[in-house]
Amino acid sequence: MAAFAPLDLSGEPRARGRAYGRALAPRIHAHLDAWLDVTGRAIEGDPRAYVAAMLRDTDFKTAIATHTPDLLAEVEGIAEGAEAPADLVFALQLLDEEWAYRLRREAAAQPLEKCSSLAIVPTDGGPTWIGQNMDLGAYTDGHQALLRIAADARGPAALVFTVAGMVGLMGVNAAGLGVCVNSIPQLPSGPTGVPVAFVLRRLMQARSLAEAVDLMFALPHATNQHYVIAEPGAARSFEAGSRGVTEFRPPEPDRVLHTNHPLAGPSTPDAEAAWPNSAARLKSLRGRLATGRPGFGEVSGALSAFDDAEHPVCRLADSKGYLLGFTTGSMISALSPGRVESWVSDGPPSVRPYIRTSPSAEPVV
Repeated sequence: MAAFAPLDLSGEPRARGRAYGRALAPRIHAHLDAWLDVTGRAIEGDPRAYVAAMLRDTDFKTAIATHTPDLLAEVEGIAEGAEAPADLVFALQLLDEEWAYRLRREAAAQPLEKCSSLAIVPTDGGPTWIGQNMDLGAYTDGHQALLRIAADARGPAALVFTVAGMVGLMGVNAAGLGVCVNSIPQLPSGPTGVPVAFVLRRLMQARSLAEAVDLMFALPHATNQHYVIAEPGAARSFEAGSRGVTEFRPPEPDRVLHTNHPLAGPSTPDAEAAWPNSAARLKSLRGRLATGRPGFGEVSGALSAFDDAEHPVCRLADSKGYLLGFTTGSMISALSPGRVESWVSDGPPSVRPYIRTSPSAEPVV
């Protein structure tokens, strides 16, 4: 695989999207083909007919056009630049929404446990750490992309990890605001509201944690998702669904460790027993990061861990991982006043090294 490097994008949203689409056109088409293939296998039917039905049965565009019209224009630009069907490129953004739609539509569908996230705020100074493993399906391998989006009137420059054709999966901006996400399938989802990818990018337009928190509560969320948001010296955690947002206040306020079951409400052993994969990954994170003052080595080690052989934090591809169970990428950021450093891996970080970069086009020194 070629060296993983940021794609620099600038300009107005539609023009930026066109540049993105043109630059990654072959990978966008390959990603679309792979996504349609695994979707067809999952539903045991025609994936294009299924996607068309999802778009008929939902209305996310109304909320997107209201709250993030610039990102809707960017998606339209991606389709134009890649010369790809606009409806499929739009549907590609609905990663979590498609899974939630399938659960509402098919009684036999299984909830998907994906992603491990963290934020740690040293109480004695030093950078705030925020990071995540993005767990998707093995079909995404080879389609990973890193976008470095120039500042504009809407927000600071941003570094965004994604897969080709999507507007974003996790990231950090030059103001020192980082955002990571993970699914919480136990919470409600709905056919309207702002999808996760658009919430993520909207939050990354904020210049402070306080501004991002206001947005968390103001946006109508379509889908069940945990968001950890950090800035130098602070981090906060939110469990969002179609019926509202609840803040998770961890027992140790200086660190957020989260996987795929709700932590904001009462926790019971039975709840964790029902989600053994999520519980095992959370136990691994806690075992490595619950105390002390970690640095990059400790954080990257936690995201590369195989402490539970059956349910590791770092997930390698296997024959069953075509739909889920593969760490598509990992991102860690160190947030200090006036300085943001990031490390990004384009796959399981235990086997794909992190590259060091930042939201700014200037070299990190």
